[in-house]
Amino acid sequence: MKAFHAFWTAPNRLKNGGEVVLPDYELLTMMLSALKWREKNGSIRMVTDSAGAAFFTRAGLAELWDDGLDTSLDGMPPALDPRLFWAAGKLEALRRAEAGRAMLDVDLIFWESIGARCKDGVTVAHREALTPMVYPDPHAAFSLDPSYAFPSEWDFSLPAANTAFLRITSGALRDYYAKEAFRFMSALRMPDADPTVAMCFAEQRILPMCAAAKGVAVHALLNEERLDDQSFATHLWGFKRALATSPGQRVEYCLGCAARLLRDFPAWRGVLTDNPQTRLYTE
Repeated sequence: MKAFHAFWTAPNRLKNGGEVVLPDYELLTMMLSALKWREKNGSIRMVTDSAGAAFFTRAGLAELWDDGLDTSLDGMPPALDPRLFWAAGKLEALRRAEAGRAMLDVDLIFWESIGARCKDGVTVAHREALTPMVYPDPHAAFSLDPSYAFPSEWDFSLPAANTAFLRITSGALRDYYAKEAFRFMSALRMPDADPTVAMCFAEQRILPMCAAAKGVAVHALLNEERLDDQSFATHLWGFKRALATSPGQRVEYCLGCAARLLRDFPAWRGVLTDNPQTRLYTE
């Protein structure tokens, strides 16, 4: 199964004075994500922009993606706010990809093959309940351009879909979802909105409503109630906050990632030892 990672650098550079900065735990997780996908599932490319391609090349990571580096995110809509819509690069990469190519977050590692679990239609990482903190009533939460209206066919009672993994086999549904996500993002008139709320609506709530409107089933790889089970998949997601603030946990996690990389992919030892961010975890 073909897949892609996506990394739009504008949100990252906004937070880091114009530079691309990835901490050690994110670099190591991304390496495992790409290499384990190649080992267990198939080919993968990185869809990024020119700044991202330059960063990965300098870090010696360009060869992680056997299907190459794609800089088509240079074509991101210029008016899109990277603070609010920090994951919009994934959606841009998705709408440029062929139907059936899986979208995989750089902080998601599949330790096993997922082929038997993917179904026709839509396959996502897992479903998510509509907790008001993340998924408030959009009619009340968002201030939108007067010309914008939610499609009448949307069912707002449907649970959200976590798109750390996403595969849509229908090109028509992929196009509908991407069009509606970008239409919403372009219509939002709240520069001080909560970025998590804004992005999660665009990415993770619009999808299941679009699928239901077209009569397409949404399947989940993971059980929402058993996300702590790491035998099949590891998603760093919110744990990144703990790693950023706890030096002890950070070192322990990075040592574990480096050990797994050295055990399963020894040819990458040189890249780990040449990179000052990861060198100490190989000693």
